[in-house]
Amino acid sequence: MKIRSLVLAAVLAGTGGLVATAAQAAAGCRVDYTVTSTWPGGFGAAVTVTNLGDPIDGWRLSWSYAAGQTVTQLWNGTVSQSGAQVTVTNVSYNATIPTGGNAAFGFNGSTPGSNPVPTAFTLNGTVCTGGVATPTPPETPAMPTPTPTTPSPTAPPDGSVAREKINLNRSWRFIRADVSGAQNPDFNDSTWVPVALPHDFDAPYDVGGTTNGQSFHVGVGWYRRHLTVPTSWSGRRVEIEFEGSFSVTDVWVNGTRAGTHRGGFTGFTFDLTNALRTGDNVLAVRVDNGWRADLAPRTGDHQFSGGIYRDVFLNVTNNVHVAWYGTFVTTPALTNPTWDTSNAAYYRNIDPSQYPSETDLRANLAARRSNVRVQTEVRNDNASPIDVYARQEIRRQGANTVLATFSSPVRTLGAAASTTLDALSGTLSNTAAMVQGLDLWAPNNPALYTVTTSLVIDTTADGVIGSGTVVDTYRATFGFRSAQWKVDGFYLNGTKTLLFGANDHQDHGGWSNAVTDSGFDRDVRYLREAGMNFVRGSHYPHDPSFADATDRLGLMLWSESTFWATATAGREPTPTGRYSDYLADGYPQKTTDQATFEQSALDGLRDMIRVNRNHPSIINWSMGNEVFFTASGTLSKAKALVSRMRDYSHQLDPTRKAGMGGVQRSALDQLSVCDIAGYNGDGGKITNTWMPNVVSEYGSYTSDRPGTYDPTYGDVKDPTDGTRFKLTTGSAGLAIWAGFDHGTIMDASFARIGMIDFYRLPKNQWYWYRANKARWSSSANLADPTPAAREQSTSGTATRMTLEPGRYAPTTITNDGTTDTQLVVTMRNAAGAWVNNTRAVTLTVTSGPGILPGGKSYTFTPGTQTFDGKAAIEFRSYYAGTTTITARSAGLPDATITITTTDTVGAGGETEPANFGNAVLWR
Repeated sequence: MKIRSLVLAAVLAGTGGLVATAAQAAAGCRVDYTVTSTWPGGFGAAVTVTNLGDPIDGWRLSWSYAAGQTVTQLWNGTVSQSGAQVTVTNVSYNATIPTGGNAAFGFNGSTPGSNPVPTAFTLNGTVCTGGVATPTPPETPAMPTPTPTTPSPTAPPDGSVAREKINLNRSWRFIRADVSGAQNPDFNDSTWVPVALPHDFDAPYDVGGTTNGQSFHVGVGWYRRHLTVPTSWSGRRVEIEFEGSFSVTDVWVNGTRAGTHRGGFTGFTFDLTNALRTGDNVLAVRVDNGWRADLAPRTGDHQFSGGIYRDVFLNVTNNVHVAWYGTFVTTPALTNPTWDTSNAAYYRNIDPSQYPSETDLRANLAARRSNVRVQTEVRNDNASPIDVYARQEIRRQGANTVLATFSSPVRTLGAAASTTLDALSGTLSNTAAMVQGLDLWAPNNPALYTVTTSLVIDTTADGVIGSGTVVDTYRATFGFRSAQWKVDGFYLNGTKTLLFGANDHQDHGGWSNAVTDSGFDRDVRYLREAGMNFVRGSHYPHDPSFADATDRLGLMLWSESTFWATATAGREPTPTGRYSDYLADGYPQKTTDQATFEQSALDGLRDMIRVNRNHPSIINWSMGNEVFFTASGTLSKAKALVSRMRDYSHQLDPTRKAGMGGVQRSALDQLSVCDIAGYNGDGGKITNTWMPNVVSEYGSYTSDRPGTYDPTYGDVKDPTDGTRFKLTTGSAGLAIWAGFDHGTIMDASFARIGMIDFYRLPKNQWYWYRANKARWSSSANLADPTPAAREQSTSGTATRMTLEPGRYAPTTITNDGTTDTQLVVTMRNAAGAWVNNTRAVTLTVTSGPGILPGGKSYTFTPGTQTFDGKAAIEFRSYYAGTTTITARSAGLPDATITITTTDTVGAGGETEPANFGNAVLWR
């Protein structure tokens, strides 16, 4: 099969590959019509119409067949037939065709192998020139797959060296100071401390009791490492990818600046290709967490410690490649967010006609079927144009069976240029062509699928690809599900579902923001075990692995952007290089800072959506939190920014609604501002009957462990029974503030509002939720609705202690910075029971590789880390081997544990360098 280009230059380049019936292009229109007998259902046709005259708005293309056939819609257009006359009206996303522009569509027909020849193409009554290509049909027509889908072209040969994603977390050196010349490759960094990523400026970083975490470094830190480039990378593209670095990051390679990124909570990439050389190279990274008046967020109830605190990778690809997070996978037949169209201000950047009707949506859910759309951003870094299309394959995650194969039209892509290739596996009206028998994602059934995108190119830029060659393969995970926020509640897969969950900040005890992927996995598991199906990622985009965990484990995620404020309205600090700089108004008070600040908020939103848009667990985007905390003179601007972000969110992702947390003041709970109202605190008492809404925060109960055995429902407490909640009419659900203790620039009490403490040990409140989840499980679609008994200490004096792995923590980890293990010290009596005798305990790595926060030892202090006879901290290693960790406490026998670190990214014979991770040396 030959696939036609959409671009005018390719259409006018000649008839290469066609049976030679095409005329030269003339004023008016041109049609390229390609017939194939290899598509399911009979013959297939791919059609490109190019407008050579004046712009056309509202078009119809008609033609007739020499032999009558029955045609059905396949993709991109409304296809109808009357006798032998076929008409296609207004391709859905290209109703207007400018001069030189074009549109493409296709359809299936009956009678395999007959290959009828259309005659007399007319575009709005104008006769078009055109051509027909009719390949020889195979002796045996291809049989439909068990799940009918769109065209299934034969896979082209793989001519690429496979895309590589290389973990770059190891072998860095660090200094917590601003030093001149550190970007230069010959700079002497031998006195810097050897570290690995994820890494935070502050370790150990602790919260508890009277400690709130205000003591974090504000300023600059530098990282450097060597990178060996093999000869096999010659002619390939190399980019460095940061998942997050707080908050302004400058990158150099071999002394050449690669770029600057502003913003601490979203990932970014820089192309290093032209600055790298075969052999040894030097990467240098400068990170500054100083407060900036024009960078979001300016404030918040959390801490703002610096560092390259998420994973870093190298991506090595062909010159023609899928861009960073470059696929957007949607399931149109299951997508209808139900917009309120009574006022145009309520759904800007939304075309309601792109969604199935509510009736069709419910029918598709009942039948468990959908089509799939994959929009792929492609970059051509070659020195000359190429032709390219994207071939898509759908599989159940972990399975080999291909459920659907479909391709985009060809595009001619110029040198050093990017484009988006749009592939659709079928239309909304052709239910037989949809993927059938789907497993719908839900908390009690977190089913996931994979789309494999193959870029097929040839280097003759004539708009035609014959066999082609695969030059890049990219995989993305997605799911089939319907998520609808309605005025009367939230609907998952057509069923009204209570959202019952918690808010979550990212930092962990000791390590601050530098948390491993397995640490985030444990957080999600804790919430699930407490009977929760919902988490709010407060109040910034979280690590990509967090959404991976909510996908995999079945927790619906409210993903929030960086525009938020707190109780510091009107403050515009003069920066002093201390934490108190962040005690600022959430919106700039100086007009000179406002435009840049607003752009930073929009940029953070854009990147959050790009990174996370394929996750089925994410059910909405949030523009921020409590922006009413701004001075009266800037309130209208803050509100306008929320609305602008909402409109931008619709443009970036029309499949999800855009909400806002903390809308209980200043009339932020209006459809003209956002799509979903999130009420915090006393806002949970507000009855909202005009828009979707949820209690985005309730509770705010302060305690150290063990705390109260009570849900502390606060403003949503049922006045007749304090152990039950009572929501106002139409509320979609509720999320406790907070799931976990967290560091904060505010009062110490603000740091201790979690139902689980900073070191990830549960308080009594968590045990209450775990034991009582049957109260809401029937309406919350829980993965595990079975209540679990309370666990608690007993009074007494310890005679020994145990050192064990924590909940969901393994004793075997990897050396790439993505995994760790939680170590738990428990005081026990002679009978082995957990007792509430709280003591100081020091953990020490007594043999083998690996570190605790700050180095080889870490001390638990009563009233800060240690409460109720227990303490915990996370251990990680970057070098393979067997490690012994010893717990010591005065008057008690030592306790030990052995952890094994396996090699995934290292080399044979490596040893951990002296002073590795020793925070004393960087203070």
